[in-house]
Amino acid sequence: MEFGDVGCLLRYFEKRQILDTSFFYAVQLDKNEQITNIFWADFRMVIDYTLFGDVVTFDTTFSTNKEYRPLGVFIGFNHHRELVIFGAALLYDETADSFKWLFETFLGAHKYKRPAIIFTDQDAAMSKALEEVIPETRHGFCTWHLMQNAIKNVGHLMKSGSYFLTDLKKLVYEYVEVKKFEEAWDSLLSTYQASDNSWLQNLYRLKEKWARCYMKSTVTLGIRSTQLSESLNGDPKDYLTFNINLNGFFKRFDKVVNDKRYKEL
Repeated sequence: MEFGDVGCLLRYFEKRQILDTSFFYAVQLDKNEQITNIFWADFRMVIDYTLFGDVVTFDTTFSTNKEYRPLGVFIGFNHHRELVIFGAALLYDETADSFKWLFETFLGAHKYKRPAIIFTDQDAAMSKALEEVIPETRHGFCTWHLMQNAIKNVGHLMKSGSYFLTDLKKLVYEYVEVKKFEEAWDSLLSTYQASDNSWLQNLYRLKEKWARCYMKSTVTLGIRSTQLSESLNGDPKDYLTFNINLNGFFKRFDKVVNDKRYKEL
């Protein structure tokens, strides 16, 4: 942190707690007693999670300063299918230890109510932390990230004239019966001679996290992607620059949150 950031941070949290006695925040210190990870949730976020926290998406897509610290936001839908925020975090890094602290802190802020399902990207550190902290919560992969990872890892199968991506999307979204899904998967590997592809083999091992036929019994509210989080994370780009200080960040983040709530109202 820059000089003075810690004082700004604590003053901000103290002011919020004076105005909102239910405001929750937590910071994690490193071995040198330096602040690393930060989590916060105001009264409205806590109430919204109590009412609508069965399906949660979590993503860390936007870097807020020149050190590229990730901004993570927990998001869901309310009864108007409007986006609601359950909590936010500024993270020092995206390691399993940081995510473990974050998920434990998130649960503590919400009186240990566990979501039925949480959608994230395919980050291995995030998956590991979720398995350790909330193993009883279903973990789903964001379908948008899945497609982007497919382009990155098996793009050679999508050369001109190939229907590979279309066929993969059918496996994600269309097949309701497990038998038909398994047949279509075998056909995909055979058609594109990809039986030995390690990325596809790993994707298949995790099919319960993304294939419709394996997720049909889980309530998702129609959410299969963390694009909700990204739609929010895109908004601060109008208010944030890479050299902004923490005090400026919180003012602008609060404006984004208040704008969302005013729109719903």
